[in-house]
Amino acid sequence: MIGVLILTHGELAAGYLSALKLITGEAENIDTLGLYHETSIEGYKEEVAAKMLKMEQGKGVIVFCDIFGASPYNVTAQNYQVLKDKVNYRSITGVNLPMVIEAVCSRETMELNELAKYIQTVGKDGIKELFENYGKDE
Repeated sequence: MIGVLILTHGELAAGYLSALKLITGEAENIDTLGLYHETSIEGYKEEVAAKMLKMEQGKGVIVFCDIFGASPYNVTAQNYQVLKDKVNYRSITGVNLPMVIEAVCSRETMELNELAKYIQTVGKDGIKELFENYGKDE
């Protein structure tokens, strides 16, 4: 089963996991890690690597990050040299709840690369504005 790791600033990652459980129930091989002011980047990087190693079950790991170029994303890039022969992973930024739900619901029927592409489409397609999509009564 493809692992799902959510990395964000603060409690956002835990919030995504809480919402996921509310909608889909308990899920296996999913974890979160928030970054806080008091967190050392080196310690965070090591914790991320440890979680990814634990989650790798032969199918890979999808790592969701909140912001491109921010510390949670950067540590996934920095860990590549250490993990490249141990964990097959994709790191995707701009995480939103539909992406997490689809990743968890589709990870047993898709390969890692296919899932990574699919959930990026889900994330983009899930952004809608009420009146642009349904019209506005005038």
